[in-house]
Amino acid sequence: MAQARASEIQPVRADLVDDYDPSRFVESLQQVIRCATVVNDDGTYDETTFDEMAKVLVQRFPLVHQHLEREIFNRHGVLLAWRGTKDDLDPIVLMAHQDVVPVEAGTESDWTVPPFSGAVADGRIYGRGALDCKGLLIAILEAVEYMLERDVQIERTVLVVLGHDEEVGGHKGAKVIARELEERGVRPWFVVDEGGSVVVGIITAVDSPVALVGIAEKGYMDVTLTAEGEGGHSSIPPRDTPLVQIADAVAKLDRSPMKPRIGTMAPMLRALSGSMSGVAGRLAGRPEMAAPILTRVFARDNLMNALQRTTMVPTVMSGGEKINVIPQLASAHVNVRIIPGDTIASVTSHIRSVVGPDLHIEVDQDVSWEPSALSSTASDGWRVVTGVIGSIFPNAIISPWVVPGAADARYFEEFSAGVYRFAPFEVDSEAIAGVHATNEFVNVKDAQRAVSFFVRLISAAATTAD
Repeated sequence: MAQARASEIQPVRADLVDDYDPSRFVESLQQVIRCATVVNDDGTYDETTFDEMAKVLVQRFPLVHQHLEREIFNRHGVLLAWRGTKDDLDPIVLMAHQDVVPVEAGTESDWTVPPFSGAVADGRIYGRGALDCKGLLIAILEAVEYMLERDVQIERTVLVVLGHDEEVGGHKGAKVIARELEERGVRPWFVVDEGGSVVVGIITAVDSPVALVGIAEKGYMDVTLTAEGEGGHSSIPPRDTPLVQIADAVAKLDRSPMKPRIGTMAPMLRALSGSMSGVAGRLAGRPEMAAPILTRVFARDNLMNALQRTTMVPTVMSGGEKINVIPQLASAHVNVRIIPGDTIASVTSHIRSVVGPDLHIEVDQDVSWEPSALSSTASDGWRVVTGVIGSIFPNAIISPWVVPGAADARYFEEFSAGVYRFAPFEVDSEAIAGVHATNEFVNVKDAQRAVSFFVRLISAAATTAD
């Protein structure tokens, strides 16, 4: 299908968003937070919570459900199609996911408000999934509903993909939807999903807000290390029990990180070089040449260190059932995020070389995948997305980056050249700390501009200026 030339990209229609009532976003987000759409690590979930959320979405967005084609995949994955008038134009895809991670048992009282209340306090909408990523979902649907209320006509089709199992890999939701669209011959002009935002006080040596737009994401591995040895009574312990072997292996991995790959950060560093202070600022404009110094500087900061290398972190350790019995088996689960340039095979080889031959290493192939390819920052799609970001966040520096986490967007990479990851919310270290943890929130002040972002994005990409 035809791609738009730069001269055909329509300007942002700012007039479309002047009279939006942000309380609608707040109320919609509160209601979907109250639907506890938790997906467990084994992929199980309470279907009634997703059914209730579906009812909420129909009630909150009547025009969306009246005018858009709606298809359901594996009962809860949703594909909405707002058909444009010109079939020869490739569609755009807007994505979010409905599912959330659990709240850790025993931490409920640590929340400012109950985690599934959606209550507003201190200018924030609190709740599990507020930022990851029901806020994004609501911003998209509020924007479409708003435009339908004003009888906005679009020429380019807009597809909305709402997965329901992103937190466990997206295999039954977004992956299935993406494969169906690919089989139908759909070739998205560009895709927008979670995986970036406007960050404040997060990037080393940068004081200005930075709009991070993901052009790729790291790969993913779940690795289990297992040690086997003699059991017995704790009063006569052998050397190197399984627990000791596992503890030693985990410590070795922590002390033996994989090598940094500053080249993956190069587009980001060049975009930020004029705003970085100190040593990093002086060298960021030529990252490959200054790699030996930059890698040492970035190693001192958790985020920047994660952006420059494959990370390996133990998340679950187990072994033993009784305090005076030495276990015969012990294990550690290691979560790995693979930077482009490394692979599942190279990471597995590194782990083997570090922990030695005696431990059993198992890679869960069902939930492991390679790093994604980098989307273009020279395309018309990139210019549209970043142009709208600049109109909403005029004080932010726009920078590409490789997302250290995972998103459903990767399933579209094989048949769309422009897969971008950005949610139109401003976040600081406190907001980021709440994701998958305690006191997750979205700022009420972001409601207006989050919806405005998608209204302007759809307008710029899919409508004709008057």
